[in-house]
Amino acid sequence: MSITDHIFLQGKELFAAGHPEESIKKFTKAEKKGCNPVNIYLNRGAAYLLIGEIDWSIEDFSRVLTIDEDNDRAFYYRGIAHLRKAAFSDAVEDLSRSIDLNHDRGTAFFARGLAHAELDHPEKSLRDMKTAIAFSNVEVELFASLFGENRTLFDKSLALLEGDRGPWSIVMNNDEVNTLRKWIQL
Repeated sequence: MSITDHIFLQGKELFAAGHPEESIKKFTKAEKKGCNPVNIYLNRGAAYLLIGEIDWSIEDFSRVLTIDEDNDRAFYYRGIAHLRKAAFSDAVEDLSRSIDLNHDRGTAFFARGLAHAELDHPEKSLRDMKTAIAFSNVEVELFASLFGENRTLFDKSLALLEGDRGPWSIVMNNDEVNTLRKWIQL
């Protein structure tokens, strides 16, 4: 293993251990040493996203897409960054592209459903939320716990769940509605 690969792996270990700021330093050092830029930008972008440096994360994910225009992870994470920034149209665009490239990421459907709800597209939001429910609860709950501190962004999403006459309540059973409410309000 090269020294560059070792530095990169140290960054990944720091990130996994809950030290995103330190991992950013390692990823940047590995970048300067010539490590694979796609790996650097994806991982460093995820670390920036986790600490709330949204613009830096978007920049790194965009760099990935200039190198690999079909990188579903870069579209997914950039979509999440746009969602956190309340750039809901951009979020829908990136998350849709991610879903086109990888249909097996339930959190992409959940995140896109939130963005659609905030854009006043309840039918599209409902479709995505029902799809997200079909995936693992663990995946979406992890997403909600990591990126859900911006609860106020999702006022319209919560409104779709309110009362017996809320649009989602009409077409979803109680278990589905309660699952969504739990994810949005974690």
